[in-house]
Amino acid sequence: MSDIRTSSLGGIPFGNNAGRPTASTGQPYFNGETARLELYTSGGSWENIVQEVPGVASISGTYSQATDSGVITIYGTNFVSGAYATAIGSNGVQINAASTVYNSLVQLTATFTGLSNANEPYDIKVTNPSNLFGLIPDALYVNASPVWQTASGSLGTFNEQVSVSVSATATDSDSTIAYTLASGSTLPSGLTLNSSTGLISGTLPDISTDTTYNFTINASDGVNTIPRSFSITSRYLIVMEYLLVGGGGAGANGNGNTGGGGAGGLVYSSSYTVSPSTSLLVTVGLGGAQKADGPNLSGNAGNPSYFGSVIAAGGGGGVGWGDDLSTRGGGNGGGGGGENPGGTQTQTTLNSGVSGILQYGNNGGNSGAWSPPYFTGGGGGGAGAAGANGTGSGTANGGIGREYSITGTATYYAGGGGGGTEHQVNSNTPDSPGGLGGGGTGRGWASTSRGGNGTDGLGGGGGAGSYYSGGLAGGKGGNGVLIIAYPDTIPAITTIPGTLTYDQPTRAGYRVYRFTAGTGTITF
Repeated sequence: MSDIRTSSLGGIPFGNNAGRPTASTGQPYFNGETARLELYTSGGSWENIVQEVPGVASISGTYSQATDSGVITIYGTNFVSGAYATAIGSNGVQINAASTVYNSLVQLTATFTGLSNANEPYDIKVTNPSNLFGLIPDALYVNASPVWQTASGSLGTFNEQVSVSVSATATDSDSTIAYTLASGSTLPSGLTLNSSTGLISGTLPDISTDTTYNFTINASDGVNTIPRSFSITSRYLIVMEYLLVGGGGAGANGNGNTGGGGAGGLVYSSSYTVSPSTSLLVTVGLGGAQKADGPNLSGNAGNPSYFGSVIAAGGGGGVGWGDDLSTRGGGNGGGGGGENPGGTQTQTTLNSGVSGILQYGNNGGNSGAWSPPYFTGGGGGGAGAAGANGTGSGTANGGIGREYSITGTATYYAGGGGGGTEHQVNSNTPDSPGGLGGGGTGRGWASTSRGGNGTDGLGGGGGAGSYYSGGLAGGKGGNGVLIIAYPDTIPAITTIPGTLTYDQPTRAGYRVYRFTAGTGTITF
């Protein structure tokens, strides 16, 4: 039932909703049911003349620095159609929302752009068309984007099939970062990305050519996602083993039971890598030259062999006997691997810093005593053992070498030369054998032959010369050798100069090159 009355104040009618009068535009009415003063508008409806103050209780949503935008839901009271939202920065600047959508009396949706985290936190203000407004302070923060600390581009170049550990990292002032590969990006097989730390780790795969892997990593704080592009280069390598032996030392001349020559120095490595198109110097060391017949002449030292920066020194020559009959005995054997003639073996500076198994050669044997039954020269030192010392009778063997199967056949390399045998007038004592690995034989008192030569291609030392007829020459040292072996899935060496003498032994699954003379640069 309608209830319309006339107010005593200015004649404004009042009543309930049903009691609103038929009116023309501009007619006022006090609605007691809603406790509002209303006005009949040109749109044909009664509107509240005085709006209530809107209240802002809370907000939800985030603002992304990366997209420079944010959709915020505002909760409160007394919102009306036409209300709009404003963000007020800590610098006092007010920025109206790009759009404000009226959802209900208690909810608005506002879209903001152009906010900076430099001016956070932002107050959120809602203003009704009546210009009455409500505000909630320090309500909105700009979610800062992750900032990459690792520069884009290459994260490094690494050999194939090696362990890799590199990081691509970012920072964020207000969030925890998660790292993921961007859509369509992949890491090299064997590598993984740690989503919490940005660490890329694992083992690079086997490849047949230099390979660069390109990929993109996203750094995300849950709101902002910042991509960055990186690469890792894997370098194709030729992995081979090698054996390098220097030239053996020559044995000493006779006219006394003299020392045998030492073996060439030996360097072996089961793993050595080079990149394709790499060029390396190769020199096969010559054995110590044989001297002319004559008494009491020490043998010539052998020459070093080279493979790139790797050096195997030459063996020392054997030593002739002494001239002082009260003290002299047989000559000392040469030390292996670059020892100066005679005596104790020491490492030479030529071999310092070389990787792999180093075998400089062992000591040459010392001479026998000058007393009946006279004396024997010392045997030359080998890669695997020292030469035998001379004795009052008998023989002095050269030290043995070391055995390797790099060619596909087990072979001894770098044996020392045998020393001169017992000095006894009108006797014919046995020869002193050289060590396994190419050491030459030392000769006895009545022999008419010179000392045995060290074997070329094994780096053995020469044997001592005979005492017969005033001194016959000791044996020549054996030339050194370089042997390279690598899987036959890798192409052959592209360039080998004509001055290098080589053959290719058969070893299943491998390419093998055995260089026995010459010098030059080979290219893989």
